[in-house]
Amino acid sequence: MHGDVDHFHDLWLRASSPAGVLDGGGPRIAGRRRELARTRGHLGTGTGLLLVAGEAGMGKTRLVATAAALESGALFVGSGSCLPLSTEVPFLPVADVLRAIHAIDDHTWLTDALGRCPPFVSSSLGRLLPELGEPGDEPQSSDGWLRQRLFTSIEAVLVELHATRPLAVLVEDLHWADSATLDLLEHLLARGTDVPVLGTWRLDDPATTPASRDWFTRVSRLPSVGVLELSPLTRDETQEQLSLLLPGPPDNDLVDRVHRRAQGHPLFIDQLAADPTGVGDMPRLLVDLLDTKLQGLTPTAWAVARALGVADRPLLESQVGAVAELTNDGLVSAERELADRRLLSEPFTSNKVSLRHPLLAETVRRHLFASEAADQHRRIASVLAEGPDPAAAEIATHWQAVGDTTRELEWRIRAAREAEARVATANAAEQWLRVLELWPPGAASAGSPPLRRWPALAAACDALGESDRILEHEIGLLESALEWAPTLRPEEAAELYARVGGNRSFHGDPTGPALMDRAIDLYEHLPPSPGYVRALMERAGTRAERGRVDEAARDLATGVEVSVAIGDRLQGRKLRVMQAGNDFVLGDRAGALARMATLTISDPTTPDPHGDIHAAGFFTDLLLTVGADPDEVEEAARPGLEAARTWHIASFPESILRFNVAEAAWRAGQTARAAAGIDPETDVPVSHDRWLLRLARIRLDAMRGDSTAAVRLTDVDRLPATLHAWCVPHAALVELWCQQPERALARLTAHLDREIAAGETQPDEAIFALTARAAADVAGSTPASGRRRRAEALASSLEERRSTTAELPPDPYSAVDASRHATSATYAAEMDRLADRQTVEAWVRAAREWDKVNRPHDAAYCRWRAAHVALATGRATTAASLLNQAARQAREHAPLLEAIASLRRRSARSPQG
Repeated sequence: MHGDVDHFHDLWLRASSPAGVLDGGGPRIAGRRRELARTRGHLGTGTGLLLVAGEAGMGKTRLVATAAALESGALFVGSGSCLPLSTEVPFLPVADVLRAIHAIDDHTWLTDALGRCPPFVSSSLGRLLPELGEPGDEPQSSDGWLRQRLFTSIEAVLVELHATRPLAVLVEDLHWADSATLDLLEHLLARGTDVPVLGTWRLDDPATTPASRDWFTRVSRLPSVGVLELSPLTRDETQEQLSLLLPGPPDNDLVDRVHRRAQGHPLFIDQLAADPTGVGDMPRLLVDLLDTKLQGLTPTAWAVARALGVADRPLLESQVGAVAELTNDGLVSAERELADRRLLSEPFTSNKVSLRHPLLAETVRRHLFASEAADQHRRIASVLAEGPDPAAAEIATHWQAVGDTTRELEWRIRAAREAEARVATANAAEQWLRVLELWPPGAASAGSPPLRRWPALAAACDALGESDRILEHEIGLLESALEWAPTLRPEEAAELYARVGGNRSFHGDPTGPALMDRAIDLYEHLPPSPGYVRALMERAGTRAERGRVDEAARDLATGVEVSVAIGDRLQGRKLRVMQAGNDFVLGDRAGALARMATLTISDPTTPDPHGDIHAAGFFTDLLLTVGADPDEVEEAARPGLEAARTWHIASFPESILRFNVAEAAWRAGQTARAAAGIDPETDVPVSHDRWLLRLARIRLDAMRGDSTAAVRLTDVDRLPATLHAWCVPHAALVELWCQQPERALARLTAHLDREIAAGETQPDEAIFALTARAAADVAGSTPASGRRRRAEALASSLEERRSTTAELPPDPYSAVDASRHATSATYAAEMDRLADRQTVEAWVRAAREWDKVNRPHDAAYCRWRAAHVALATGRATTAASLLNQAARQAREHAPLLEAIASLRRRSARSPQG
């Protein structure tokens, strides 16, 4: 068959959906032929996400429900709905979808699919679907990794389900979705799953959170996402809708009148069909119409409408009866009255009852006095608490509306723990923060069963630490807890001091180490514990970074002893890895590398994927320090990368490992090899804790000739000072190759000033070499009249900083860095360039030092500089030879190759020397 297959399929779908009542007594919908065809086509043969968007009452639900029903013979559509309170309940619609799938074929469809997935998939899904059993044993890990693993598990089971039976997912009212559900959808879109997802989204809803609106804007730009915005119905489509609503065909006058007044809005048409002569302006007319619908209700019907309006979600009939305090006969009578007025959604088809549209619920609530609403919230909270699978966050919100802080606190604690169980860390953080807001002043414990204040605060900090809000709240929470530290138990106070001390040390606060010392003093008088091990590990790391390697060695030795005493093999392995790194710095390089090679292999009887990644990260760090080639680094990284792949781990340590492998490759001049490991990870959205991969991608893009790469460094600039310091040389190099020396110089000098202020260890020699390069570039771009003066000022400023830092203790890692001689030679050559006294010999000397450590791009840069000098002094033959060497070494470095080619063209025009 020739021609446009998609167009043919569209025509076929339209032909299969006649106007009005569909064949076989199926679902009824007016108009929307093109929209229905597109929606059905997406369910049947599409991929990615189709968002059906429109204002309230535009017919989004009717459209997707009709499409799903019409396609039900060819595929299964797993449906879930978000509710106004579902922003508080993580993965609510996802659990609905999985539960619907679980009910098919006596559970066999899902069970068989799980049997084809890795074992961890069933365990992870148990967090959302208790019918699958409790989550099994999992390696110790952060909640961020568990959440990533849950996402991977959902993706895996959807793929397996789809492989044996066509499947689509429908999620209604995504504007009310919780952040975890939205993140999951974004994950599925980034991974390119073949399972089509259909969603509805209400536009211009003031209740939609800014974060949700940002999500909608962001995903709408993705190539795998389509947005189908519903427009008002035409006059002919209005006639079709009236034909569906009225007992006989509407006359032309009625159609004209309703269409003129409803302006094609399906909900307005629906309500005007019952009162076509009403007067008023839109949208005020709708308010009046809905108010009119509620007028004249019997007390029992109003009691049901009031219960449903405040619940703002479907309720079981028994729950409605309990809230409304009606007998079964009274409830049925009230439901019939509401159904006759078209106020109920799909009556007689489900054991759940709900109002026809959210706008009706809003109208009901608008008619309630505050005391009346509070009474309804109280009753609904009590009824939901007694129901099956109560959603703690929803119940807590009802108690919040009542103003009962005691009961809200009890349910908020439950909600936080439910969110933790579902690995919805952002939601857990919100719940724990609310728990702390509600905490009775001065109380050591609260809630039922009682919970102590410190575990609640620690849980909030842990949740914040796994979300994007760590800097916003965690530090402030911990600092505020110091005020009530005297009321804590010794083990709680020790943990608090360790956390605050670690945070302060991380951010360069000189008071941090003293708090760490205080924590360890407390731990030393308590029974051995994991907290003691973590504190020793934290302090050892801080001391090592500050050059106090002997003290770090003592902490690590003690940590190993404690880990053995409490049987913590996983933490013990991490400590031994750190010991090997410390021994390397202390001089036992060969022994440390041999031990590290052994430590990267975990005991197969005790899976430790995070330990595998941690060990491989340390090992590759040491190999980079000694100048190992890319093959060695890649082999050392292999166990860690295999663990990340097997266990679906995407984390900060995992990103360090990938960065190290890429760095080994680009140092060796193998840009394409480095990109092969980074590009696939960064072609999709990168989580906040893997920012290193974004930095690697920016550097690689610059090396591949993207002159705009420096613009994307804004993400790096938002990092905390300690993390930003690690990025400085990479970011500055990107700016230099993107012809932004002023920005590079500002970045580098600011970094040096922070290092001087901290007064801990001498900055890396590479920082001085880059600063001298940036300063020489800046001076060189200064107009001739002021160039010498600018160069002298820059040189004097840099020499002053270097003199000041020389008084600091040396960085122990710099002393064993294989590239230190090449870096020093480059610094000297750059300073000569800044002083306008550079020589060919100095640059060639630096190039040869880079040759010794197999850094071809760095050597090529130095030879290019040497060629500049040779050409300027009339030695064109020497310049040509240097440029030939530089060009061979600069392969896969686009901006350097272009600079070499430009100078080569100048050399060709110069007389031979």
